Amino acid sequence: MVVEIVGEAIAGRAATVRRNLMSLVSSLQVNEFDLAELLCEADEHNYYAGWGFSSRSEYAAQELGLKESKARYLARIAKICKAVGLKRAQFEPAGKSKLREITTLNPATSFWNAEKKQSEDMAEHIVRLILDSDKMNLEQVRDEVLRLQGRLGPDRPVTRSYTVPRSAYENVIKEAFEKARKILGSKERDDEGNAQEYSDGACLEVICADFVADPNNTEEPIEFYTEPDDGTSEPLPIPQEEV
Repeated sequence: MVVEIVGEAIAGRAATVRRNLMSLVSSLQVNEFDLAELLCEADEHNYYAGWGFSSRSEYAAQELGLKESKARYLARIAKICKAVGLKRAQFEPAGKSKLREITTLNPATSFWNAEKKQSEDMAEHIVRLILDSDKMNLEQVRDEVLRLQGRLGPDRPVTRSYTVPRSAYENVIKEAFEKARKILGSKERDDEGNAQEYSDGACLEVICADFVADPNNTEEPIEFYTEPDDGTSEPLPIPQEEV
């Protein structure tokens, strides 16, 4: 009897969450932190399966009309803030853009402080960045996140854009990226437990590294063959211009 009551309560809550999500995305003045918390709750209890979807990304795209990336980072914001013990009133003032950067940090990991020669709890850094976000602009927040991830210096990410004909992208570049992904295999799993694919940037690095390492693509100096001189050969005649 207790099991039935609990099951009904969960089903009722799942229906309420689904109804609220649909209501929010149809609103012209949607608060994305409401979306974030509801998506996070749906993640925790896997409501999507009961709604007939295989994952959050499938549900968000088909029923809410949200891009997979947006649904992912909104759910992650709520999930990470909850994990480090912050209430909505504490993290919402930081704003979506800064929170999107900060919550790429994993609270279950640690940061090695080389200057102090000690390991520091990443969760404490996440809390610090969120509560002190008003003292930093977005670029400063991004730099601090990269520092904590050990991605400064030569490992600092850069963004470059190039324009190519569509036919070149479809028939050459896209195919090359897919082949690179097959070679690289699967990456770590995302917060839904799905295997992640390597980014286009990672594929491009592999492709370019292979091109650079190929000796067939290296320019070699031209060497002219000359007969060895044993002292008996006569100098070649120098052509003279006739007058």
